[in-house]
This record gives sequence, C-alpha cells and structure tokens, in this order.
Amino acid sequence: MTGARQASPAGAAAGDAEPPWYARDLEQGPKPAARGTTAMVSASHPAVADAMEAVLRRGGNAMDAVLTAVPLQSVLEPQMTTLAGGMSVLYYDAGRRAFSYVDGELDHTRDDPPVAATWDHYGAVDGALDPGSGRRTGVPGTVAGMHEAMTRHGTLPWADYFAPAIEAAGSGFPMYSFLYGETFAAAGRLATHPSGRAEFLPGGHVPAVGAPVVRPALAETLRRLAADGPDHLYRGPWAQRFVAAVRATGGTLTAGDLAGYTARVLEPTRATYHGYDIVGAPPPSAAGVMISLTLGILEHAGLPSLGHYTAEAEALEVLRRAVAFGEFFTERFVRDPLSYQVPDARLLAPEFAASLAALVRGSARRDPLPAGPPRPAAHGAPHAGNTDHVVAVDGDGNMASLTHSVYGTTFGTGLVVDGIHANSGNGFPGTGSGPGRRALSPFPPTMAARDGVAFLALGSPGLSARATALVLANHLGYGLDLASAIDQPRFQGAQVDQPFTVEARVDPAVLGELTVRYGADVRLTTPYHWHFGAVHAVAVDADGTRRGYCDPRRPGRATGW
Repeated sequence: MTGARQASPAGAAAGDAEPPWYARDLEQGPKPAARGTTAMVSASHPAVADAMEAVLRRGGNAMDAVLTAVPLQSVLEPQMTTLAGGMSVLYYDAGRRAFSYVDGELDHTRDDPPVAATWDHYGAVDGALDPGSGRRTGVPGTVAGMHEAMTRHGTLPWADYFAPAIEAAGSGFPMYSFLYGETFAAAGRLATHPSGRAEFLPGGHVPAVGAPVVRPALAETLRRLAADGPDHLYRGPWAQRFVAAVRATGGTLTAGDLAGYTARVLEPTRATYHGYDIVGAPPPSAAGVMISLTLGILEHAGLPSLGHYTAEAEALEVLRRAVAFGEFFTERFVRDPLSYQVPDARLLAPEFAASLAALVRGSARRDPLPAGPPRPAAHGAPHAGNTDHVVAVDGDGNMASLTHSVYGTTFGTGLVVDGIHANSGNGFPGTGSGPGRRALSPFPPTMAARDGVAFLALGSPGLSARATALVLANHLGYGLDLASAIDQPRFQGAQVDQPFTVEARVDPAVLGELTVRYGADVRLTTPYHWHFGAVHAVAVDADGTRRGYCDPRRPGRATGW
C-alpha cells in the first residue's frame, strides 16, 4: 500500500533484530518523537502516517494529509472508524492566521431515538440496546464532512484522498495484534449479522496475526465514492442498500435522513491558558468547552505551585476536582445549538473559572479515613468511544487536527453494507429532536496559539477531552516537554461519587493521602490504560522545527522531514 513497508520474508529468522513493519509502532509502548524542518504528521497506524507524509511531500497541505487518513483508517482500523461514522476537523490557515471548524458528526434519526440525556445516562441506554440493533445507527457524517473540508481548505482532487485506501483494501495488509485483539473481543457481535461475518470473520474465525486481510467489497465501494463523490453514500445505490439493511435490523433511518444530511462550518471555541490561546471544538462537541473550562480552573487554582500531581496529593485532588467541574458543567449545558441556547461564552468566562477554582482548594476531611491499599479497578473506562485522531502541519505552517469515529462499541453494530460497517452512535447523549440534530460528542480537535499563530495541534480518542486537557496542563502549565506531558499518568472517575481509577504510576503514598485526606475511593488500573486516551500531537518550535508525538498507550507513528 502507499507509504507502507514490506513485510519480512516468511522464513526470516526468529532472532532478527528488526521486526516486520506491521509490528513496529503497532503496539503499546514508547514511540520515538519525530523531528523535521518542513512538515510533520502523527497517526495511530504507521501506514496511515506514511500515506499522510507522502501527501505532504508531493505538495498537498495539512488538510489534504488528514483527509487522506480518514478512508485509509477505515480500512486498517475498522474497530475504531467507519466511513458511515462521523468526523470533525479544526484547521489553521497560516497565511490568514485564521481558524475554522468543520462538523461532520453523527445526526440522530428523527423519530426520537433511544438516546441518553447526558453522558451520566449513556451507560444505561447503551446497555439496554441490543448491540447489533439497527436502532443504534445514526445518520453518517464522515464523507459529507470530508467533502466540506476539502471544498474549503483542500488542494487535491477528491479521488486522491481514496487512492491509498483503495490499494490497502484491495491488496490487503497483515493482521496486527491490536486489531486482532479487538476483533476477537467483538467476534460475538460481528457474528450477529451475515455481512459482519463475511467482512471480518473470513472462514469463520479472526485472521491470525500476520495473516493477510483483504477487503474487496470495501475497495469497490471506495472506488465508487472516489468517482461519484458523496452522492454515492447519501443518495446513490449504497444509500438505498444501507437504509434497507438498517431498517431490517430494527433501525429507523430513512432515505430522507441520509439525503438531508449537511456538514456544518462553525466558529471554534477560544480561551486562554497561561497566556496561550486555546482553540477547540464548539458545541455540539462538548470537548472544547470541557478542555478550556478545566484549564481555566487549574490556572486560577495555581496548580503548578502545588507540585506535580504524581507527587503531591493536594495537587492531584485539585486536578481531580477541576476535571470533575469541567465535565459536570459541559455535560449539563452543552447541547446542539440548533435545539438549545448553549451558554458556552458564560462557561468559558474567566470569572466563572475563578469562582470554581475557589471551590477546589481547602476541601480536606476533618475526620480522615483509615489508610489502606488501593483496590483494583472493576472495569475499563465507560463512555470511551472507539475513535481515531490524526494531526498534520505542512511547510507553510497550516495545521489540521481531525477526529473520526465509529461511535460507541468497536465495529459499530457489526452490520456491513458493501464493505462499510454501520455506526453505533444513536445511543449517544441526545441534543434535541428534529432534522439535523447532532449526537453530543467528545471529539477534541484542539490547537494552541501564541499571538494568533498556531504552534501546537493535538487530540485523542478514548477519554478524549480529558486526555487532551491533561496533556495541555502538563505541557503549558507545568512546562513539561510534550513527550513527557503525553506520558504522565491519567485517571477515570473524577466525580466525587465515582471510584477514582488511576494508572498505576502515581506514588502510592500520594494515593493513600488522597484517600485519608480527601475521601477518594482510589482504584488502580494498568500503568498505561489504552482507554485513557491516545494523544497525537504536532508542534512547531520558535525556529520553525516541526516535532511529532504519539501516545505510549496505543499504537502510533509520528513522521516528517
């Protein structure tokens, strides 16, 4: 496939020093930061990063690079993405010093689907729906969002974005362990539908690691999309078959829902943090407000002056409560602006952050609890949608930060139509009824700027907004370099009535004090939990040097020149 390295010969010695390309950068663990003087990209699959770099080398811009990644990731990382899902992209035009945001996220179906009111209720709704039910499937936005982004900021022909994906789907790629594990875990759901079995369980089983994975039906659909444009997916033969398949499995999607879908162009959120401009995703994404509100609370609370949160219990408690406030207020007030008056300006006002900061200090217990070892976590992170994120910066300094997702469960509902699998996002929190109403999302495309010039683009799947906020707090607040900021421990369960699940790299004495002084119900999880985010970032230094970073919690590669 384009930009991919060839697999080692089958007879290569077991003791060879260098593993085959499909094993490099496709496992958890530290990834080398990349450095260049011209352009840089970061993605979760090495072949995707290589394809993005190839686009930039032949003259495409940052938007062209991330749009090329979207269909290729739907081939190589189907557990997290699908062209029948949703996407959003934040773009910085260096020539104009202007930021813009394209929202191609999922629409709810129109007949009041069984969606949650907030993320607090999502688990109950999600658990009540049959995992393979068509009622989970919302109106796809990915391809329409891609086309809108291309029209506004791209420089390449539409068909070029699909060429690497067509090659990968038609020629095949080696199964890798991360995809194998996710496919194995989802095999029961994939087996629900004959189309899912045929696409992902050839011969009735998950292909072994290293075995070729070929997706000819998807390759043909990608060719049609490349030739016919978005109409093939929204009004053409594929749309008709998709609607029929979703309705046959209990869904309520209509041809009018697909034909009426429109990508939105929105103004990003803006706030400041330690003198830097933070530019993020606007409603109906909750991430931009959550990230900036959390950072505002931390700045007013003086977090760095308390010491690092891995070594000081008070700092960890302040961070925990700031995240809790950020999530609490965004979950209850951020909705689709088509249906609600969203008070995002008030939520991001400095005086509001200052008032909340005053509440996160000085909350130690008068009656300390008994000390004891943390318990193991009972489960992984709830609400961790299966998602991908890519970032790019080109030679002119243009930047793009793009999130796209299958939503909810891996591989969506397991239903497949002509190689494209259905999303499972119709159970995501609801934001109003009526045509064109978006599912509330945690998509976190984010940038940081100095004097109006963007120098950092980042984002994450998993606990996306929280992971992004923690990296910015570590980098711009504590002053850690980006690699170290991305590496720092993360947590789940910030609300005071939830178990506080922490990656097991925090000083045990700090966690003990958190229990004794603040009453936290501390649980330990793996040192690097893959559901706690997988941040991708590119940065431009003052001298123009480009740097790229990947998270150790998942696979990834940063590359440039």
